[in-house]
Amino acid sequence: MGKHPKFDKVDALFEKGKDFQMTDAQYERMTGVMLPKRKKYIMEASALAKRAKEKGFVIDKVQEKAVF
Repeated sequence: MGKHPKFDKVDALFEKGKDFQMTDAQYERMTGVMLPKRKKYIMEASALAKRAKEKGFVIDKVQEKAVF
């Protein structure tokens, strides 16, 4: 089992009460761990998905290609 993410910085985004997005690099900088690789896992079972649900959010999309 890997390291657990630290959600302090992500929680600050949830507390704003607005939709937001982040890249995998931003997630890693904010939490100290890499984003899981599987899309379905990220959206439904990851620590991020669980935290989002606790805060009244859902992950509605995971984009698997670079955005420019």
